[in-house]
Amino acid sequence: MPNEGSKKAMDITELPRDELLRLVGVFLGDVLVHYGMWFTETLHTLGSEEALKRDREVLNVYAPLALNRLAPHFGIELEDGIPRALLEKSREDLLLLIADIAKTWVTSDGLWFQAVESVSGMDTAKAVNDSCWSHFAQMEAFKIRMHLGIGVREGLPALERALKLRIYATINAHESSWDEDGSLLFRMTECRVQSARRRKQMDDYPCKSAGIVEYSNFTRAIDPRIETECVWCPPDRVPDEQFCMWRFKMKESA
Repeated sequence: MPNEGSKKAMDITELPRDELLRLVGVFLGDVLVHYGMWFTETLHTLGSEEALKRDREVLNVYAPLALNRLAPHFGIELEDGIPRALLEKSREDLLLLIADIAKTWVTSDGLWFQAVESVSGMDTAKAVNDSCWSHFAQMEAFKIRMHLGIGVREGLPALERALKLRIYATINAHESSWDEDGSLLFRMTECRVQSARRRKQMDDYPCKSAGIVEYSNFTRAIDPRIETECVWCPPDRVPDEQFCMWRFKMKESA
């Protein structure tokens, strides 16, 4: 028997409306984090390739189920499993939406970096950042390959197509060209993060270590025969009109 002075456990049905509104946000966050935990642990247990395949398998079933269940609560009308508001958007509006999704993504990236840096310092934040990018780049490459319908050994032309569909490609200006030796050159001519730092008269963020991990993993996931070389990236001295430059070439033994 509980003590007479002990409080009764709170039942969700007893919560006032304002607390229920907050709980909606808490539970939606739980859904996202729990999904991410399953992916992360599957990655650690089965390896990245298997984790990405299982993610695609689960998401193909889970996304329609979740959308059909939750959409009515938010007044979202569906047509063939797609929100009607999306179907009615013009091509220009869809481009704006994609850009805002990308901006939201890069904001979360920056906030996580700052949160870790505030308690553990720059070195730890950079280590976490580099590790995250190694996995994210491989996942992104896998999804882009599926989207484009390309295999894993289609060479530099496939890589050039894939680079233009990366999430940050919608908010950071970039260009690619072919060198005389047949290698692919990729330049970032605008970077939201570094541009913001330059406006504040801050030094460029030294992102070379993360970039090497990121581009190498992305490239290998597109075609394992491609080698990645950093031409320049902060803290290197970078030309004023650029932010980083990368060279991709086929391995000589490929």
